[in-house]
Amino acid sequence: MNAETLKAWCLAGWKWTKAALTPIYWWLRKRFEVFLEPANENSKANLYHLFLIAGAFCVIILLAAIIVALVGVGQGGGTFGDFIGGTLNPILTFLTFMALLITIVLQQKELAETRKELAASARALEDQHRSLDRQNFETTFFQMLTLHNTIVNSIDLFYSGRESNLGIISEKAQPRETKGRDCFKQFYTNYTDAYNSATGQNERKRLQAAYDEFWEKRQQDLAHYYRYLYNVLRFVYDYQGIDDKLRYVKLLRAQLSDYELVMLFYTALNKNGMNYWIYIHEYELFDNLPPEMLLEPVGHKALYSRHSFGEPKKPKTLDWPPYVVAEKYETEKAAKAAEEAAKAAAQAEADNRMGEAS
Repeated sequence: MNAETLKAWCLAGWKWTKAALTPIYWWLRKRFEVFLEPANENSKANLYHLFLIAGAFCVIILLAAIIVALVGVGQGGGTFGDFIGGTLNPILTFLTFMALLITIVLQQKELAETRKELAASARALEDQHRSLDRQNFETTFFQMLTLHNTIVNSIDLFYSGRESNLGIISEKAQPRETKGRDCFKQFYTNYTDAYNSATGQNERKRLQAAYDEFWEKRQQDLAHYYRYLYNVLRFVYDYQGIDDKLRYVKLLRAQLSDYELVMLFYTALNKNGMNYWIYIHEYELFDNLPPEMLLEPVGHKALYSRHSFGEPKKPKTLDWPPYVVAEKYETEKAAKAAEEAAKAAAQAEADNRMGEAS
């Protein structure tokens, strides 16, 4: 038999041995994994089987010892005892070692489960902290919003209808009283008059002069309003842990009337209103401000950033009547739902393949 033939026989024998032992290997591995991780997470049955095997070995050895004692003569019993001891000692040592390895594996599994539980508990505590933090923020914010509305409602203007000319008081109109947000229309009129009278200077000085004249007359009516509005915006801006702050400022912005917005527009342009600028830009406070209400619609609008006006804005729909918009919306929603379902199915199929492969 030459070397090539021997090599071929060896390869064939290796392939046959591998083919014969591979199923046994995977069967033993599966049984070992089932022993370590029972399906019902109850190891009593597996331990009972081990107990039966160990008991069977003991019974067999005891019976063999009895037989040898009854039949054997002279040194036969001692030889048998040496044989049993020499055979069982390595087996028991091996079983002890395997038990130690199984204990280590089980401890590693328990440690891994403990780490997972600790991580889940940490995430739950973090979520709870964020939830409590948001709850505290919302409670304070809505209380401030309520107080802001109280301040607005407390503003009142009284016009007696009398005018004084050279010390002579005459009745010109019926007395009237204006309250709440309706007062801002009168404030806008007062500021417009001041702006129209402040001529002969550049635009920045004109705006400042107009506001100085307006503020001299209306400071007692508006100072607390603008101070508190500023503090509401600063509270939202400075609060840590809230990402979607714009959604809350939108609630505040939605409560401001057009005249409140246009007066805030010019209030922030004066030298004492610069602290508003960052909040106006960050939260798009002039998104709902009609440009035509500005005294100089083009020139004055350019004084603020485009983002302050919520630009670029989404294009308005040209579809009409409303059912056309509704049908388009339903079609887009169905297409999005189908796309999400397809992604979920693909992910589930990929998970199944990974499970089968493992």
